[in-house]
Amino acid sequence: MESVNSSQQTQQIEPINDSVNLNDEHEVDDMSNITAITPIEESIEEREERERRRSKRRRLLPKVIVGVLLGAGVAAASVYYYRWTQFNRFHLTTDVAYTSADIYPVTSRVGGIVTEVSVKQNQPVNAGTTLVKLDPREYQVALAQAKAALDVAKQQAEVARENINNVPPTIVPQPLNIAPNNPNQPRLVIPKPPETFNRQVEVNRQQYKAALATVTQRQAEVKQAELKLSYATVGALVPGAIGNTNIRVGQQVQPGQTLVEIVQPNRWVVANFKENQLERIQPGQKAEIKIAAFPSRKFKGTVESVSSTPTTVVASPSPDSTNNSLGNIQSNNPRRIPVKVVFEPDSIKGFESRIAPGMSADVVISTRK
Repeated sequence: MESVNSSQQTQQIEPINDSVNLNDEHEVDDMSNITAITPIEESIEEREERERRRSKRRRLLPKVIVGVLLGAGVAAASVYYYRWTQFNRFHLTTDVAYTSADIYPVTSRVGGIVTEVSVKQNQPVNAGTTLVKLDPREYQVALAQAKAALDVAKQQAEVARENINNVPPTIVPQPLNIAPNNPNQPRLVIPKPPETFNRQVEVNRQQYKAALATVTQRQAEVKQAELKLSYATVGALVPGAIGNTNIRVGQQVQPGQTLVEIVQPNRWVVANFKENQLERIQPGQKAEIKIAAFPSRKFKGTVESVSSTPTTVVASPSPDSTNNSLGNIQSNNPRRIPVKVVFEPDSIKGFESRIAPGMSADVVISTRK
């Protein structure tokens, strides 16, 4: 019986063990499930960690870029400042400069009506080129009158020359008792005494000299008339290019009136430097010239001279300024001295006719010895 009971107990116990085993299996399954979920949780943490690192790097990157840019800016500024100081050490600059040239005004020496204008603005001309013609008829008539007066004077001088020694004797009636109304009454010719003859010869000689002087005067009048006639054709005295033209055909001009202007090809630059810069400027120093009209071209020049006449650059006063303040502005402005800088021929080649007087320029003078 005991054996049967024991066997039954064992049989009863076995199911319990099966249940335990089932529980153990469930626990094992749960553990497997737990172990399977754990890697997912760790990957999320790592992902968050990576995101945090990325955000840190993203926040740090602009700072690094700004630091690099600031460092590069400081380095560039240092290099620029060094070069700027070295440049200013051996160079003087000014932007108060302009181009200039010799300008010859062509004036009329006589009055008259303009009949022809033979040139145009900016046209190149040579010395002797006809520029303007005036109506010559008035001066042609004056020349003809002067020549006629000269011919008359020459004839009078010739007569006076022939009469120098031609002194007629004195003729008086013969004192005889003859009928007074007799036309055939003989006359007595009495030669003049020597003193009277010599006196008359001297008078005739003076008359001849006066006639010769008249001839000389008439010759001068002819030359003057020829000059006035030649002045009716106005020509160029120097080579260059035609600048301003102030006349038209049919216009009445007066003596001394400017007709045209001739600009010569010799260009230079007037650079106005401050008076405290003149100590370092000497004739012969090299210069670099930039003209506003030709920004891509650099011209070379040489300092020729320094003017002895200063110029004052006056600032524009404000509308509310009084006369006293204007005087203070003028007195406080820096005084500038014109420095003449001539172009080098090779540098200005091809631009002689393009550079006009009055163009703005920047000048840099090298003071390096």
